[in-house]
Amino acid sequence: MSGFEIGIQLHLPTFGTASVPNIVAFGRAAHAGGVGQIWMTDNLCSRNPYVVLTALAASIPIKLGTAVTVQYFRSPVDVADSVAAITELMGGREFSLGLGRGNRTTPRYVSVIRPISMLRETAQSLAQLLNGESVCFADYPNVARYFNLQPTASFRLPFASQSPVRLYCGANGPRGLAVGGAHMDGIIFGGTFQAVTQMGHMERLLRIVEHAAADAGRVALPKVAEIKLSVARDGYAAREFVRHSVARRIVALREEGYTDDDYRKLAIEPADIDRLVESERRGGDFDPALVTDAMIDALFVSGSPAACREKMVQIAAMAERHGYGQLMFSELGPDVHEGLRLLCDEVLPSL
Repeated sequence: MSGFEIGIQLHLPTFGTASVPNIVAFGRAAHAGGVGQIWMTDNLCSRNPYVVLTALAASIPIKLGTAVTVQYFRSPVDVADSVAAITELMGGREFSLGLGRGNRTTPRYVSVIRPISMLRETAQSLAQLLNGESVCFADYPNVARYFNLQPTASFRLPFASQSPVRLYCGANGPRGLAVGGAHMDGIIFGGTFQAVTQMGHMERLLRIVEHAAADAGRVALPKVAEIKLSVARDGYAAREFVRHSVARRIVALREEGYTDDDYRKLAIEPADIDRLVESERRGGDFDPALVTDAMIDALFVSGSPAACREKMVQIAAMAERHGYGQLMFSELGPDVHEGLRLLCDEVLPSL
């Protein structure tokens, strides 16, 4: 299992108080620790991911990517010219452009329309633009309307990408994964990777990707598994740190169509999910005290280094069994610097 590439997702809300130079310094430490790729989230309340990626590209010889660019935040024209410009700093290393609708808070900020059509049109138009082709906006009516692009206009980037740019599907539902298989170069299975695998749904979902890719004449797609991790010397603090994140994600599984029986496979009582939902309805946010240990263990590798090592052996076996080539670690812990050191020095060597 030592053949995994290791990625780090810079979950920008976790780095909310960190300046761009601080983030670059963190990236250097990750690269020195053996991390092969740095990914950036896309959050309107955080630093612009493409600005941070530019600073990283200018400073560190490492692969970069977005996990994910939200298809409603930035037009394909804006994304394509940003990415192509960043590749001029990357010395031929891959830029991996993840795409998706964002998390359950996206509708608070923007209108979320026709998510599957928007995903498909965004991927198709970006592929054309990044290949140096001219794009007619009329061919992508949903994207054109959403971003007020003139339907009679055509657009072509006046400069070419200087590194390979590969599109990764960050949508994890059946219809989104079908779009990924047909129109993208790889998939990112997000922060519910271990929960969905333990529920028994991963094989079914990956078959959708594989069939769509085969129908489109595409070869086997690389797969990235996002692993939510919180590690600290103080294992209790590491687990307490994740409570709010767990609440949002465990409720989102129900909103995505997972059932009470699915929750029971994770040793989670559906009534406990009901209480979380009610706490958000009544107070505007989740009560973290209602998050159970079973919920934490379903979504996060969390606790002391020893506890995380033991859990990661199991998670890595799941990922290997399903053909994932990269483990992308996200959030890291209450102190991201300590979390990175412990991950690189004490957790990953066990794999």
